[in-house]
Amino acid sequence: MKSTARKSCRRKGLIAQLGGLLCLAGLVSGMLFLILRVGGGVVLWHYLEDEREQERHVEEQIASFQDYVTQHGLSTGDARELTEWVSKNPLILMEIYRSNVLLYTSLAPEESSGGEHDLEAPYYDWVSYYEVEFSDGLADVVLYSGQAYQWDVCLTIASLGLAFAVFLVIFILGIRELVNYICLLSDQIQAMEGGDLDQEILVKGNHELSTLARGLDSMRASFREQREREKEIYRNNQIIITQMSHDLRTPLTAIQIYTDILRYRKFENSGQAEEYLNRIDGKISQIKQLAENIFEYSLVRGEPQVTLEASEAFREIFHDPLSEMAGYLEGQGFRLKLETDWPEGNIRVYAPYIKRLMDNIASNLLKYANPSQTISVAMAADEREICFSVANAVSPEASSQRSSGIGLSNMRAMMEKMKGKLETVQNGEVFQVTLRFPLADVRTVYMKHAENG
Repeated sequence: MKSTARKSCRRKGLIAQLGGLLCLAGLVSGMLFLILRVGGGVVLWHYLEDEREQERHVEEQIASFQDYVTQHGLSTGDARELTEWVSKNPLILMEIYRSNVLLYTSLAPEESSGGEHDLEAPYYDWVSYYEVEFSDGLADVVLYSGQAYQWDVCLTIASLGLAFAVFLVIFILGIRELVNYICLLSDQIQAMEGGDLDQEILVKGNHELSTLARGLDSMRASFREQREREKEIYRNNQIIITQMSHDLRTPLTAIQIYTDILRYRKFENSGQAEEYLNRIDGKISQIKQLAENIFEYSLVRGEPQVTLEASEAFREIFHDPLSEMAGYLEGQGFRLKLETDWPEGNIRVYAPYIKRLMDNIASNLLKYANPSQTISVAMAADEREICFSVANAVSPEASSQRSSGIGLSNMRAMMEKMKGKLETVQNGEVFQVTLRFPLADVRTVYMKHAENG
């Protein structure tokens, strides 16, 4: 459940980052809009409150209206033409009076008649009346300008535009780093596709892209490890082939020599011929053993990763194979010194490999061990692994022989597939091989050691 929660949190990382960026951009742009709108409104209000500025603006509109009336020869009764001029200018209201009688109002132009029986309108001292000459005589015109509304609308539009521009700038700057990271990942992926597995994939941040980058870097490391492993296998194969070619050439050359001696009867008596036949038989056995080693090498290298069996006590796994090997070697004239103190702990192995490992050890002892010296078999354990060691003195005849090392190579490959290690040490005439198996339950063994201590 915790793992699922962590993954869900990671999936929301990029969304949360973009959401936070949008909120930040919206907050900054909103505050900027309020500052511009309110502050600009205050400045605009102080500007429009200036009576001289208002009077100047109204006088300009009156002059424009006089030009329009004169140009078109309008009278106070031409309501349609008067309304047309009002619609083209930012006015709230225009009224025309003559002798305090309302002749026209832009609020209800269709009701303006300019007749003689119209009622008189009151005269206000605080209202500015401007004389305008119409075709039917002079009249007083009152203008209520809409300049403030016009400027207010312009201020609102400008504030919105600037705030939106700031919003876009903040958002673009915010995602620029993310876009650059995506471009960097694209370049690194292309490099990996081109075969460059040494360049690490940059993991940056804690969101979906960083999770993807981490997965890609793990895949890159796996590919590189696989490639190195394939190179190592290829090098080992070349070494084995070279060594095996030399090892095969030596007995084959000897067989050819002995067969020529027998074919051309260059022996002195039947006893000498029998000796050459025995030598040929020995060389054939040697070639057979080499062929079996090659087959086992090919078999081990060609096998996929094996499935380890359930954990079991080390004693239960090694007791029977060790007893069989000891009985076989003693039957061949070797002396063994076995440590009967079996270490505690469980290991996981592949059972067929254990038998083959013990067979390889026995075969090497027969070929290279000195029968006059005791073979030591020891076992030990610590908090992390159990070791099984076999040490023997090398016979004088074997020390002069050149080994291909294919048997040890097979054993090392089998141990690696069981997550273990094979170690070899030669100190003078003593050769020791050690099998190291990791414990299946490190914590339990560690607690037992602590209790015993």
